[in-house]
Parts: sequence; C-alpha cells; structure tokens
Amino acid sequence: MLFGNHKAPAAPQADWLPEDAGAGQPLFSLFNKLAMLRKDDPSFAVQVLGPHPGCGVSTISGGLAEFTALNVDAPVALIDADPLKMSQFQRVGMDVGASLQDVQQGKASLDAAMHRMHRSNLSLMALTPPVVDRKGYSGRTLSISALSEIVALLRRRFQWIIVDSGPARDVAFSLVLSRFMSGTVVVAESEKTRVPVIHELVHQVYANGGTSLGIVINKRKIHISDFLYRFL
Repeated sequence: MLFGNHKAPAAPQADWLPEDAGAGQPLFSLFNKLAMLRKDDPSFAVQVLGPHPGCGVSTISGGLAEFTALNVDAPVALIDADPLKMSQFQRVGMDVGASLQDVQQGKASLDAAMHRMHRSNLSLMALTPPVVDRKGYSGRTLSISALSEIVALLRRRFQWIIVDSGPARDVAFSLVLSRFMSGTVVVAESEKTRVPVIHELVHQVYANGGTSLGIVINKRKIHISDFLYRFL
C-alpha cells in the first residue's frame, strides 16, 4: 500500500488483503497506517473507493469502521455513499430513513440520520436516499456545494469518518467527494482489476482535487504449486 501524502499519482504499490477482508490483521495494518497519516487532524475523513463493483469496498470500509470504533475513544461515522446498493444498511438489516442529503436540505436533523451500531461510538448514515429506479439514475444526485456542507457537518461531530463510496464508473459524485476527504484509499480486486484501471482511478482522484492515501489489492488468493502441495 502506497501511503503518505503525494502530489501526483505514482506507480502503485500495495498491501494485500485476503479473500476474507474482515480478517483482523490486515485491518489492523490498514488502521495503523491511516492513524499515522492522521497526525493532528481533528477529524480524519477517509474515502474507500473502487473502480467497479465487486472490489470489496463495502467489506473493507465496514470492517475498517468497526475496527476503528473498537480502538479509539472517539465518535466514528460510517457513511454509506453507494445509493445503488446500500450494502452497509443491507448488512445490518436497517432501513435508511433520513439521509445526510435530507439533513443538508433542512428536512431532517443529523441525529435523525444517525443509526447507532452495536458499538456505542459508531454511527451508520446514508449519504443520499437509495436509488429506486436504476434505469433512470443519472449518477448525479448531489451538488459540489452540498457535498462540501455535508462533510463539514460530519467533521464537526466525528473524529473518524469512513466513507463507503459507490464504484467510480457508476456513481459520478464519488470522485467529486474525494476533494473533501482527508484522503482516498483505492481498492482493486486481485486478478480482475487491471493495472491501467487502477492508474486511471488514482489520476481521476487527483484531477478532482483529492489525495490518494494508498492502494489495497483485495481478495488475493494464495496459489500453491502441485509440488509444494504434496508436503501439506
């Protein structure tokens, strides 16, 4: 994983997460590297973003949020920013209710949009209402100013913000959102996401005013040769 603030995309280096991305050790490593990058930032907002569906963005962001809440004595927010799937809400069996977009438009309070998780310092929120008609979805539901206001509101309330972003190719505001984050963790699927696609996504993050914190290669399978397998 290429971690550290850098001004231009560099050749990607990576940390590997196994097929079970919820495993403790990989998340511990990812959390530690992010914590070191946080430094004195009073509110650290991390976007987790993949180029296409199936990369494991929701698994990593959900696991990271829970691991962070377990290891810090501070309020943590997990933001479901994929209106096409709402994987975080599906995972816990909750209805979305009010979204942060509703809060920004004055239709609901922030407390109304917050769903307390099993850890008292972890709250789940939806960035926008879920998309009902996928065919009519244009990919743009939030303006730049609205995104800016929502992130500023979250930063005043939470010390850690983990954003589960929809795939860059399907949810247009995912890339715009990167400019308001402390940084973006790019997720690629082992043996499926091509290197040029990763390079292009990192480039798009910078082009939209964001910063790439690192690249995670998810779902890596350990291949054992027939020769070695005989000794197992």
